[in-house]
Amino acid sequence: MAVTKDPRRGGILGGLLFTVFAIFVLLVAGGLFIARNVRIQTAHGHGGDNVSIETPGGHLSIRAHEDLDPAVIGLPVYPGASRTKDSGMATFEWTSPDGKQDKGMAVGGGSLITDDPQSKVLAWYREQLPNWIVITDRDGSTRFELNKGGFKRMVIIHEKSDGTHIGVASVGDPASN
Repeated sequence: MAVTKDPRRGGILGGLLFTVFAIFVLLVAGGLFIARNVRIQTAHGHGGDNVSIETPGGHLSIRAHEDLDPAVIGLPVYPGASRTKDSGMATFEWTSPDGKQDKGMAVGGGSLITDDPQSKVLAWYREQLPNWIVITDRDGSTRFELNKGGFKRMVIIHEKSDGTHIGVASVGDPASN
């Protein structure tokens, strides 16, 4: 009785190895393309870091502003509240390679804290922001929101053991922030 070899044996393993090799070659080629065509520059400025990313599809510029005053982005600041260290703002601007499709967005946020109780802070913000949507979450925090004219603004109030925390944020067109 002669032993015959099955021609299908090893076909699955060979196909799998070929697929893994092809994916590896594509990843290396993609990495080389990105390394040769994408340029990233970082500059340290007075108010924060600026990042510039040049790609074949266009240019992305990110400007950070670490010393954000929430009043600058159109959000009222609770009297007597002090800013915490995690306040900041960034502006994102996209320019297409031909310069015709410019897009921009600014994101600003800040954190304030006060010794006043949450109820007093809420009453003050309800008076300052009468037309804003007010949402109370399950965790006890209250959020004021406004979507208007290409931007979204929020004020989030939450009482903790060290005081009442007030988070403020604005997202929208660079001119609106």
